[in-house]
Amino acid sequence: MPLIVAPPPQPPAQHAAPAAPGAASDSRSAVVCVRAAGPRPLFFSGKLVAKNPHSKPPGDFELPLKANVDQCNNLLRSKVADWTLSVTTPGFKACALPPPEFGYRVTYSAKASARGLSCAQIAKAPIGTWK
Repeated sequence: MPLIVAPPPQPPAQHAAPAAPGAASDSRSAVVCVRAAGPRPLFFSGKLVAKNPHSKPPGDFELPLKANVDQCNNLLRSKVADWTLSVTTPGFKACALPPPEFGYRVTYSAKASARGLSCAQIAKAPIGTWK
């Protein structure tokens, strides 16, 4: 009669390796920062645009930017609205920023020059899960 031997049980992992760096797909917040350059006054603004035309969600903001200083805002995910972000200054067309990437801290630079207002992403890092 043959004997069947099961493999020995594995010891429980007490010090499991941390999850790979990156944002969780269910992250509830995003941090968006804007760093202004130059002497012209710039403003970082955001607005929640409702998916349902009959509702008006709160959460609009407009923050003044100072030269070479990061102005950050923590944005929460919404099921009923989407964020629209922009950088503005009087006399120039607004510079629209991409929608926030939840689970990440993204930093943009903004500069007003003779050619107009320009914005570019300069940094992106995961912020981890939010409990």
